[in-house]
Amino acid sequence: MQKTIFLVSFLLNACIALSQGIEFKDVSVNKAIDLAEKENKYVFIDVYTNWCRPCKLMDKQVFTQKKVGDYFNSKFINIKVNAEYGEEGPKFANNYKINSYPSFVILDPKGNLVHIFAGATLKGEEFIEKVEESFNSSKAFGVLKRKYDSGKRDKKIVAAYLQALIKTNTIKVDNLVDEFYKSLNKDERISNETLFIFEKFAPLDSDKAIFFESNIDKFRSKVGNEKVDAILVGNYELYFGMLVKTPKISVSEEDINKKANQVQSLGIQNLKAIPAFKSAALLKLGNIKKEYFFKEIEKSIKTLTDREKDLMLFIIIPGLKNVLTEKEKQDLIKLVTDEGVKGYIIRSFN
Repeated sequence: MQKTIFLVSFLLNACIALSQGIEFKDVSVNKAIDLAEKENKYVFIDVYTNWCRPCKLMDKQVFTQKKVGDYFNSKFINIKVNAEYGEEGPKFANNYKINSYPSFVILDPKGNLVHIFAGATLKGEEFIEKVEESFNSSKAFGVLKRKYDSGKRDKKIVAAYLQALIKTNTIKVDNLVDEFYKSLNKDERISNETLFIFEKFAPLDSDKAIFFESNIDKFRSKVGNEKVDAILVGNYELYFGMLVKTPKISVSEEDINKKANQVQSLGIQNLKAIPAFKSAALLKLGNIKKEYFFKEIEKSIKTLTDREKDLMLFIIIPGLKNVLTEKEKQDLIKLVTDEGVKGYIIRSFN
């Protein structure tokens, strides 16, 4: 009798736990649109594949959260579409040019495209924020695309459209961004709307990067020190990080020090991981002692969030796997917070 009571209790608790997350309906896209119209809701579509590990993590760690379920179940008819299965899945993925998984599509009650974005996140609040962009006409991809396709080319509309298009991960946007940049005069380039260009499409030594650094005071005055410094730090971290990541460094110690002096001259309040990346690059060249490298790692960690620290180590440890001893690698791995990142680093040694 006690075993029976325990089993019933276990099953009830399991059902309650399952019901707390997003309730996905096993219906077609057209049927979901019909239901949305009847219930005055939108349609949320999780586009996935069987081999997509981030998709599985979203299923287990995000879609099951109560706060996520409360949000989605009240606003959407929720369905899943396997992009590589059956007749509807591949056709749907092709129709919306989806080639990155997971991707998420939001339709209005009439079936019109409202928003698309790609990429997993394991934080429920962050995921809800991304979906909330569907209800913001200055961020919703479908809304902006209709404006853009109708011929509207106001600077703010084009900038917002391009940023939304980037998040869909459906096509390469480099040429579109370049055309947009060239269409702007000097004053128009120095604005909040154009910051994404210098953040994502201005590698060091490019014309865009040189323009950004040459007008750094104007940018800081216009958009604030914090935003400008974040872009500069990101670009220099990318430069030094790529040196560490590549099998063989193709630049000299003089080149590395020149870039380090260049970033030092920009008056950035917090260089974050840049000194650690620089020291890792010099260590890979064999031009500094390991003691100096580990001191720079220790100093940088104090300025970083867990996510920033994990990203730094995610690049540095595999990049230096042929330079560090097994003990040194294990000591660095202990500093990593995220278990998934630890696993990737360990697998990279094979």
